[in-house]
Amino acid sequence: MDFRPLAEAERRQLLTALRGHADRGTALLIDPNDTSFAGTADDVPDEQVITAVKSVPVHY
Repeated sequence: MDFRPLAEAERRQLLTALRGHADRGTALLIDPNDTSFAGTADDVPDEQVITAVKSVPVHY
């Protein structure tokens, strides 16, 4: 994994996306290949949501 600090442009983009999520419920998109921030979307297909939930490790 790449644990480098965010570049200023990446930081601004992520903060804007997080505010959009908090204010309007905008979905945050993550690149499945490297888990980097990939933008936002107002609507995400159900299958993509299910895939994202299945990808979270569960330790029950």
